[in-house]
Amino acid sequence: MKKGWFRIGLAGLLLGGMLSCGQNDVYNEFNTLPKNGWFKRDVQRFTPEWPDSTGRYDLFLTLRHNGDYAYRNLWLFVSYTDADGSQKTDTVNCELADEFGRWSGGGWGSYYQQELLLDDSFRFGSEQVVTIQQAMRDDRICGISDVGIRIAPHTEKQ
Repeated sequence: MKKGWFRIGLAGLLLGGMLSCGQNDVYNEFNTLPKNGWFKRDVQRFTPEWPDSTGRYDLFLTLRHNGDYAYRNLWLFVSYTDADGSQKTDTVNCELADEFGRWSGGGWGSYYQQELLLDDSFRFGSEQVVTIQQAMRDDRICGISDVGIRIAPHTEKQ
């Protein structure tokens, strides 16, 4: 009987530990892209609610893709409003594979996920909108399944 309770307790601890991962995220959302591809005109829009306008946050871009993606990298236009109301726009190069074609990031099956730090001193403004648009030469790209952003309290790198 004691072994049974021990196993149940151990399983509970493991489950609790897994569920607490990512608990500090202020915002973590994905947009699923159409199966027929991501067109340049299809701007992905995120509207996180601001919990604290004085806090400093890390803003991440997260991509999910499959092995059908035809390129080594993905160029994106990323725009968001800073805490002082100024618009920030950046062209971001996401390297999804190395020079030998090996996919970067974590993966399961034929899908891969990669996260890129966009801003390590992000502060929320009054109306926060983050937009992401593909900036590849092709009007339509296939193989990118989801695009998302994650916002977490800033942590100093050691």
